[in-house]
Amino acid sequence: MNERLQRIVKATTATAVTAAMALAMTGTAHATTYPVNGTAYSGTSSGVMTDGNTGTPAPTQNLANLSRDLYTASQGVSAAVHFHAGQVIGGSSVAMSVKWGSVAQTSGYYNNASGSRFAFNFPAGDGSQRWEVVNVTMTERTSTGRTYTYTAGRSVPIHAVWDVQFSPLNFKLLSDCAWIGDSNFDLYFTQTGVQGEVSFGLGSGQTHTVSEFGRTWNQVTTSNDLRMGSVSFYNTDFHWSGAYLEGYPAASSQQVLPAANGSRAVTWNQNDVMNNCSAQLSYTVSTWIHTYSV
Repeated sequence: MNERLQRIVKATTATAVTAAMALAMTGTAHATTYPVNGTAYSGTSSGVMTDGNTGTPAPTQNLANLSRDLYTASQGVSAAVHFHAGQVIGGSSVAMSVKWGSVAQTSGYYNNASGSRFAFNFPAGDGSQRWEVVNVTMTERTSTGRTYTYTAGRSVPIHAVWDVQFSPLNFKLLSDCAWIGDSNFDLYFTQTGVQGEVSFGLGSGQTHTVSEFGRTWNQVTTSNDLRMGSVSFYNTDFHWSGAYLEGYPAASSQQVLPAANGSRAVTWNQNDVMNNCSAQLSYTVSTWIHTYSV
């Protein structure tokens, strides 16, 4: 079989060479309380300097019970404040206002029969782990109509977790490399932990979908350092011996994370390695921030 025929046969096949790298990150919910003179309370937002056992005493036994009972849990960007049942006696009702760092505030009432939970999803920020202060202002109204207020604070670690998906790569030939018939290409791509190679033939204006480029990473963070895909392609019709060595492109310098929820299209024009012809390449990057019930 001559070299030209070999190229035609090769153009009908696609071989993906992958070296998958495990990027899964798992974690469990964890409770955090304010440590006296500790570092966990430091963060971008101010907090009330008490954990129910230190600082200014609560004005009533019910508020003291609630401030000591208050506990927090967090996973990813999700955080929650919890209270057990049975902390209030004497027929009082307690309204609660929860301040989530400096970004939001929610409110409700303590349920003495079943306990209470208040939850919030923090912004991802720059994706690095940080501490956020959660302040709870408790307003007790007694059976005799008197009102007392007390605020207790806790801190929670917040660390954004994403799912990331690359769509297949779309390759559209803008100018033909071949003098006669289709142009034949070897295309190489590099992603984080993955490299692949495919071969195909196209005429000017035609498109080819590189399905091998599509990939999903589950539960990753910025520490996984996901990069955008990079591509190189070679016109094999004029690949004389010694003209060039084919190979994978260097990893992209552009990071995928942090990113908001949603999809974004990535499109660019690129020449083959020997500048004989050009193509338009495009794919879609989709990102989802994980939230949890904590």
